[in-house]
Amino acid sequence: MIFMKYKQPKAEYVQFQRLVLGLLVLVGVVFQEIFFIKVFLGISIISFITTINYSPTTMIFKLTSLMYSEPIFTTPQQYVHSYIVHRLASIFEDLMRIAGGLLIIYLSHYYLTSAWIIGSFMSIAMLISSFFGFCLSALIYIAYISLEKKFKP
Repeated sequence: MIFMKYKQPKAEYVQFQRLVLGLLVLVGVVFQEIFFIKVFLGISIISFITTINYSPTTMIFKLTSLMYSEPIFTTPQQYVHSYIVHRLASIFEDLMRIAGGLLIIYLSHYYLTSAWIIGSFMSIAMLISSFFGFCLSALIYIAYISLEKKFKP
């Protein structure tokens, strides 16, 4: 977002990013290993700076698609609209991931059980989001636009 111009990402990039990040947090929770949360946080920060189109997960997706001469997976056309991510929604999504990752890392030093509970919630939410296109950031974006219209003079 900061350095790269925002372009509407392909549905496959959005879906793959949510899947990879959700799995990273899930593996961290299952094995109670904070390293995976740090990797998740690093990818989230890089994605915030570069946008989804140039994030590490998208680069992995493109590289494996190039190696196999076809995409790893595709999003069915009837669901593509569910993965349309506007610039503001993408900012909210990245900021929520960064805040969640930082909170998990902080809590892991003092309240380990709370950290893993939050991690479990985050991983489940991201995995649901990756398969159904539903995303909390999209709801926040819709609420923001609605409030802006309501209170705009």
